[in-house]
Amino acid sequence: MWADSGEHEKIQRVIDAVFSGKQRPVILEAGCGSRSHVHFPSDARIVGIDISEDQLIRNQGLDERIQGDIQSYEFPEQSFDAIVCWDVLEHLARPEAALERFGRAIRDDGVIILSGPNPLSAKGIITKLTPYRFHIWFYRNLRGLKEAGTPGNPPFPTYLRLSITPNAIKKFARRNGLAVLHESVFGYGDSRDVISRKSRAFDVVMKALNATARALSLGRIHPEATQCYFVLQRKATRGSK
Repeated sequence: MWADSGEHEKIQRVIDAVFSGKQRPVILEAGCGSRSHVHFPSDARIVGIDISEDQLIRNQGLDERIQGDIQSYEFPEQSFDAIVCWDVLEHLARPEAALERFGRAIRDDGVIILSGPNPLSAKGIITKLTPYRFHIWFYRNLRGLKEAGTPGNPPFPTYLRLSITPNAIKKFARRNGLAVLHESVFGYGDSRDVISRKSRAFDVVMKALNATARALSLGRIHPEATQCYFVLQRKATRGSK
């Protein structure tokens, strides 16, 4: 998936500030895949959970591996200083269940870092309305990824539930006493977002789709904003009760 390295840098600065001076933090990589996207202090203990054993094995940066489903796995309460869920929620049938578990598992002053596509972008709507076999064809023939759809290779089945729209994430934060330290919903809504390269013909199609979506929503939806980033912090209230 196309991503803006500038957004990664902004998130990293937030993380560096949160963990400055904190010793031996415990980090959960939820749906950990094969690599990490952000960096934590060198003495951090990294726990990874993924439904795929192969993905767990590929991630060599983990201190502990859990094979399980983040929609149903019961983490101990207040057990992590940070939870990272990067491009995972869109692939879950019940992402709200995973989020609620994150809300219980994060410690006071801990952060939940979320990244994923915006379901209300033109790209998100098209992805949701087209079948998985079309996604595989698209990756193989337009993005040139010949291994697409084989075990361990994207695209993965996608649900893009409305419970992970930017507004829904902010409502989740309010319900769970989480402050929004960083929020970014951005994108270009063009061929770079979809096929990871510039294509004049594809841009004509995307421009028309974006304009249609904006008009139908009476301007309430910004269809070019294809990607969402959030850093949510648990307010230190539970320990004082």
